[in-house]
Formats: sequence, structure tokens, C-alpha cells
Amino acid sequence: MSVRSVILILALFTALLALMSLFAMNSEVLLDQELRIWGGRTTPVLAVIAIAFAIGVVGTFVVGMSREIGRMIESSRLRKAGRKTDEIEEEYSKALVAVLEGREDEALGHFRAVLERDSRHFNTLIKLGDVLRAQGKYEDAIEFHRKAHLIKEDNTRPLYALVDDFEAKGDIHRARVELGKIIGVNKNTVAAWRKLRALHVKEDGWAQALEAHERVVKLAPGDEQDRRFGIGLQYELAAEQVRGGKSREAIARLRRLVKDHDNFIPAHAKLGEALMESGQESDGIKAWYAGFEATGSPIFITRLEEHYLQREQPLAAIESLKRCIVKASKDTLPRFYLGKLYFRLEMLDDALSTLEGLQGLSSYAPTLHFLLGRIHERRQNHERAVTEYRKVIKDLDLVQLEYACGFCASSHVEWSERCHNCGEWNGIEVNFREEIPLEELGLAPAPIYTAGN
Repeated sequence: MSVRSVILILALFTALLALMSLFAMNSEVLLDQELRIWGGRTTPVLAVIAIAFAIGVVGTFVVGMSREIGRMIESSRLRKAGRKTDEIEEEYSKALVAVLEGREDEALGHFRAVLERDSRHFNTLIKLGDVLRAQGKYEDAIEFHRKAHLIKEDNTRPLYALVDDFEAKGDIHRARVELGKIIGVNKNTVAAWRKLRALHVKEDGWAQALEAHERVVKLAPGDEQDRRFGIGLQYELAAEQVRGGKSREAIARLRRLVKDHDNFIPAHAKLGEALMESGQESDGIKAWYAGFEATGSPIFITRLEEHYLQREQPLAAIESLKRCIVKASKDTLPRFYLGKLYFRLEMLDDALSTLEGLQGLSSYAPTLHFLLGRIHERRQNHERAVTEYRKVIKDLDLVQLEYACGFCASSHVEWSERCHNCGEWNGIEVNFREEIPLEELGLAPAPIYTAGN
């Protein structure tokens, strides 16, 4: 019993005692006096008091009982609701466990059982749609996620789920529409802008992706991965402009890019290409030289070499590589490329002299030894050629048997009971390809003669 009820009972008891005391003090008067009522009739005052008292007691009892009955009904309703909620949550938990264990069909059964008890169970609608999407049932997934959105329109979870649904379905436009709704609810959500950026990238919409990226950077400055991603978007937009014949705009964008990020190799390479396509060959070559000086990447050596050889200018190709050697902080790699170019041009003495000077400068150089072996072989120096080829075999570890998985074709250095790539047992075998019999190719091992021959 509550404190409030105790106080109320004490107050009523005190009032009753007071009335009884007043009645005792005025009993003679109350018993002798009569009260006039309608129709000229009279009634004793005591009777009136008794009736009023009875009405008060009965009224109080009725009110108290009604409140108690209401409380009992509400308590029973809450107990039933609690039991229903417990049953729903137990079924929902079973569904989640089934999802985690990969039993998706069983999970769907549990989720549907939850919805039979509560068709507006928000989390179930979300999870059920997710499972259906994983099974490729995109329309059904979209239907359940839309229902979840109608239940909680200010919650973005169903909208993100719809984005994933439409993306999985291949409807990128509708996915972007749903993302627009999320951004409409909260313009400062970085996750939505990143997702929008990714969708534009998926469709090669580099300009739109860059716009979304700028919002990401504004909302989350300082993220290194976003910074690198932005550089890539700038590059892709410039490359798109080159493909679209907008060389002037592309060159301007690429110049800004290499100025701000001089270690970004693709921008230097593409700048040289764009300049050459616009008829500025000398500037394009300078751009490749600048790229090599800034990054040391051999891709620029290759570009210069191919450029001059395609124009049948082998001496210019040699001079360009020599220039790279002079400008390189570490000249081992450009010297190797020069030796390889000499070999390509059949200048075997120069190739041998250049490449032999690199021996001992690298702990792993099978291509170097292979080229030296080829040079000695062409010069009929077979003994030295064999020596170099042995070094190739040693570097590549060719005498070591290779194993392969028969299920996923992944390579392995040694045999094992189970493939660590795909998880299958009894699939690792020596990767030794025998000649395929003609019968397996569907060919006859001997001529077939017909009645007409």
C-alpha cells in the first residue's frame, strides 16, 4: 500500500471521528429536529445525515473499486504485452543467430514469425530485407525496407538499406535518389556523402564524384585516405577531359595537380601524353623528365624509350636514358633500362658493358642475369651464358616444385592438407601439367576412314 493511500485512509478516519463527536454533542437536537422537504413533508435530520453518510461511503467504495479494477485490468494488459514482447524478442534473437550461422532460410522463417505477432517490428523489417537482398531477392528487400521507412520516417537506417538494395540491383540512379533523401534529413552526414561519391565513381561520373568529395572534405577535414582519394578524382577528371578532346582544360588541371602533388606518378605521365596529343611534343617530353626527377619511377624511362623508338630515333632514345641516369639520385635502375635498350637494339657490346656493371648492386635481379645470359649466348660464349642462366634459376627458385589447389587454382610453396585460400581439403597437388591426350581434346589419334574413302 502506498503512502498516499495510508494518508487518505487516516484523513477519512479522522473526519469520521470528528463527525461522530459532533453527533454525540448534538444528539438531542438532531433527534428532535425535522427537516422540511418537497410536498410539505418532513423527515428527521438524523435520517438525512444517515443517508448522506451512506451515499458518501458507497460513492467512495465505488470509486475505489473502479480504480482498483482499472489498475488490475491495466496490470493484466501490461503482463500480456510483456509476454508478447518477450516472445517476439526471443524469436528475433533466434533469427539473428540463424543469420550469423549462415542459415538464411531458417532466419527468414523466424523473422516472418515476428512480423505475424507485430507487423511493425522495425528491426525485423530491416534485417529481413537485408537477408532477402543477400539472396538476390531485391524487390522483396526493397518492399520490407520501404515499410520500415514508413514506420520511422526520421530514421535513416531504412534509407541506407534501400541504397544498398538498389546498388545491388544495379539501379544506381535510384540508389542516388535514396541517398538524396538521407542528405535531405541531415546535410552533414559524412557517410552519405562518401557513399554518393562512391556511386558516382562506379559510373565514372568523375565531376559529380569530385563535388561529393568536396563536401566530404569540408565535413571531415584531415582524413588522409580522403585526401588521397581526392587526388585520384582530380586525375580521373583530367583523364576524362583528355579522352573527350578537352586537352587545354586537362593540361591546366594536370599542371595544378603535379604542382600540388609532385609525387603523384599518373599525373606526370598523363600530362606528357596530353601535351603530345595537343601537338606540344617537346613540352610532353619535358613533363616526363620532370616526372622522373620528382618520383624516380621507371615508367617515365619506358615512356621516353617507346616514344623515340616508335619514331625510329634509337640514338635519341639512348640519349634520353643517359639523361635519366645523370639526373637520378639512384642510377641503378635507369642503367639497367639503358642496358636493356642496348640489347633490344642489338648493341651487344654496350649492353654487356652496361649490365655487367650492375652485378652485385641488387640482391634479386633474375631479368639482369637472363639478359646477360642471352648476350653471352649470342656471342657464342655458352659457358658464361650457362652461368647466368643458373643465376636466374637460383633467383626464381625454379627447382622448387610448386603446388596448386584444384578447387581455386591458388599457388602454394609446399603441400598442405587444406587450401588456405578457399578452405577446401584434399585439393593441393603438384602443379605439373602433362601433355593432354588427343582423346581428351575430342580428336582421333589416327585418321578416320569412311565408306566413301
